[in-house]
Amino acid sequence: MPLLRRPSWFLAVVLASVLSHSVLSGVRTLISYRALALGGDGLSVGIITAAFAILPLLVALRIGRAVDRGLGMLTLRLGLVLTVVAVLIAATSSNLVMLGVASALLGLAQMLHTVACQSVIALWSAPDQVDGRFGQLTLGVSVGQMLGFPIAGGVATLTHTGSDAVSTGPALLVMAVIALAAVPLAFVFAPGDTKVVSRVDAAHGQQSTLGILSTKGMKPAIYSSLTVLTGMDLLMAYMPVLGQELGLSVGTVTALLTARTITSVLSRACMPVLLRRVPRRWLLVSATLASGIPMALVPLTSAVVPLTIAMLLMGFFWGIGQPLTMSWVTLVADSRNRAAALSVRLAGNRLGQVTVPVLAGALSGLVGVGAIFHASGLLLLSSGAVTFSATRGLPDGRADADA
Repeated sequence: MPLLRRPSWFLAVVLASVLSHSVLSGVRTLISYRALALGGDGLSVGIITAAFAILPLLVALRIGRAVDRGLGMLTLRLGLVLTVVAVLIAATSSNLVMLGVASALLGLAQMLHTVACQSVIALWSAPDQVDGRFGQLTLGVSVGQMLGFPIAGGVATLTHTGSDAVSTGPALLVMAVIALAAVPLAFVFAPGDTKVVSRVDAAHGQQSTLGILSTKGMKPAIYSSLTVLTGMDLLMAYMPVLGQELGLSVGTVTALLTARTITSVLSRACMPVLLRRVPRRWLLVSATLASGIPMALVPLTSAVVPLTIAMLLMGFFWGIGQPLTMSWVTLVADSRNRAAALSVRLAGNRLGQVTVPVLAGALSGLVGVGAIFHASGLLLLSSGAVTFSATRGLPDGRADADA
């Protein structure tokens, strides 16, 4: 009998997500501040933010195919190791190009890790466990984000030298240490399935990207996920820029972003109760419909109280949206292509992350940073309308909410 018992795969996946997403949330905000310190502007921040999505967009489906074949553990390990490398590059970057490379590598690492985590849940869980486990996974993500913002902001504040530029080097090194702590978790857990399928055998029954997208309900699910994620990204990337325009300190911006993650944690913790009492359809609609208005209103005030209320509302409803769009995709996807379908969903997210930040950066140069928040709010509202139409007949989720 072994002296040390290997942790379950699900526990290891959730813990790795807590650590890696604390790094991701902290680092992406720090990258925006570092870009400004290196002489960048709103357009530079937009391009660097878009770089985060370019590599993942190109390889997303290949990653999903690999996980469908049984290579989920290898994909998870590679993603966590690459996260460490990307953060170290960001910490030592001396120009905007190097910072853009770090952002791109961080995006690839996050895609590898995210596809692996989401897909093994879809592939290794019983059908009545999927909603609950996606909720717990994204709860871990929110906890990580809630920890990442104050750690990064706190270290940056403590190491601030008094100049106009925010000091980001020490905070990024702290984030690299946290990223390194997540790596062992991918090597010690007992997997739910160790079967690996060859490429030839896996080719039978594989759907093309167009085939996956043609599945009823798939495109609206991807659009809903895309608008929520790009809204979150734009908030993380441009709240520092807007904060400087409004005269908000780094500590205030960090506190506002942390408030957003707190209610995401709350809504995800309450997911089993919500699913018992509210049909999945209405939860999905509310995720975008109820977050669009506060997003659009953010630039209209510099008062901390209304800004905090807006952050709390967005966080709560965004916290609902992401796990349920994962479940939505797995519900409508072919069983042999679930990881690939989740990858296509993430590729759609990344497409939004490539195009929206660049357009937002150009928009900020023409009409100001505030327009970015207005445009994102309109996208969220349009997604709510599309989701309302597309989810007629979707299983309501209340029967399996206790999973």
